[in-house]
Amino acid sequence: MTDGARLVDGGDVTERVLRAAEGPHGSKPVPWAAAPLLTAERVLDLCCGSGPLADALPTGRWLGVDPRAPLGGRRPVLRGAADAIPLRSHAVDGVALMLALPRLPDLDRLFAEVRRVLRPSGTLVILVPSAVPGSAAELRLAPLLSAVHRSGWLHRSALDRTGWLLAAADYAVLSDDRVCFTLPLPDADAAHALVADLPRAGLWPPDLPDAVRARAAARLARRAGPGRTLPLPLRRLVARR
Repeated sequence: MTDGARLVDGGDVTERVLRAAEGPHGSKPVPWAAAPLLTAERVLDLCCGSGPLADALPTGRWLGVDPRAPLGGRRPVLRGAADAIPLRSHAVDGVALMLALPRLPDLDRLFAEVRRVLRPSGTLVILVPSAVPGSAAELRLAPLLSAVHRSGWLHRSALDRTGWLLAAADYAVLSDDRVCFTLPLPDADAAHALVADLPRAGLWPPDLPDAVRARAAARLARRAGPGRTLPLPLRRLVARR
């Protein structure tokens, strides 16, 4: 998989999984990711997939770019790569990159392109999975989740060291927040479906080894039951150019 291609390889899956996830006090991942961009006049959603962020922003302020933009669809999307954005310089005052950073091939070119299209003092929001356990539920599944995230990412450092990557690229990191959302795990069928969906959605490694995938499915199937959930920890980083 290259350049965060999501429309063909699971953009709609990403939207479905994020809509199913729930955090503390009923919070949802997409509005949480969008919150730092609500005052931006024009927001570029890079590797946008099916564009779930669009519904969380004021009407008319969202612009999607994806390497595999469809012909038609419920939201207009420009075809373009994250390291060759088809926009003029200083075209937007907000950029979002949701669940794509760890699997993009050239982070130096990506950050340079984001800096080019962002206006001075523009805001960059990055949403990435977190691989470091934080809650009690995560600690109980730590061996499994560690095995899941150990391989299959192009840039594993983009999970929990994204702040360091941004600082190295000369961005000012304003905040780095972590929330553990959860996904319902009512039965074994749901467990197997999640193990299939999470790599396609960008929440688990896209190239998850078959042996790890099989162990994860078996472990989650045993854990499944009424009221059971799977932890989905996410980090949201806000930076300025």
